[in-house]
Amino acid sequence: MSPGETADEYFRAIEQEFVSRRGAAMLLSPRDWALIGEWKEAGVPLHVVLQGIHNVFDSFEQRAPAGRRINSLSYCRQEVLGLHEIYRTLHAVEAGRPAPGAADAAGAAAMARHVGRLHRRVRLSMAVASLAGRDLLVGGLARIAAELKRLRREIKEGAFDPTELEEGLRRFDNEMLEAARASLEPVALAGLEAAAGEALAAAAGRMTPEARESTRKARLARLLRELCALPRLTLFD
Repeated sequence: MSPGETADEYFRAIEQEFVSRRGAAMLLSPRDWALIGEWKEAGVPLHVVLQGIHNVFDSFEQRAPAGRRINSLSYCRQEVLGLHEIYRTLHAVEAGRPAPGAADAAGAAAMARHVGRLHRRVRLSMAVASLAGRDLLVGGLARIAAELKRLRREIKEGAFDPTELEEGLRRFDNEMLEAARASLEPVALAGLEAAAGEALAAAAGRMTPEARESTRKARLARLLRELCALPRLTLFD
């Protein structure tokens, strides 16, 4: 839980995310509320819990028969705990402290699952790019998919450095966006550039040049992802 976040906001945000992803109204059970309390007491950041819920529903929707639903938040317990171990490992190393020992099993398993999900999303994006005739993007995505497959294997074998994982994913993400840009016709790219600029026109005057350019790039990246059906390659969305 972040310093400026109240307990009520923490509980409410998790409830809303779970019910929204479930796709049907339901009341959380006393056991579900107790689980949220456990996460709060353990110091699991809200964005980590929400990412865990998101990951679980993404996986469930790919393999569950139509009409089946997740009926308890406890279904997300292991994924949230695994992601929290990743979070703790990365932040401990960044702060110069030894990584928590418990991260070895739970954290590595969660990392491998997440990288596997990213690999599948990249493969789906390849199919979309192929149908659209964006050969440059198909080639770029194929290279990234191969790298993600290699990375997942290294994680499962324990031959990886957790501190380099997020940086590696960020590099793949930048390469993917550059391939998307290169695959577009000049007119289409110019349209996206104009749309990104127009979206921040009202607030541009109140921004520093650096903030304005950073915001413009972020909006352009979002538009590229939407147009080309690209995932975000990161541990935490």
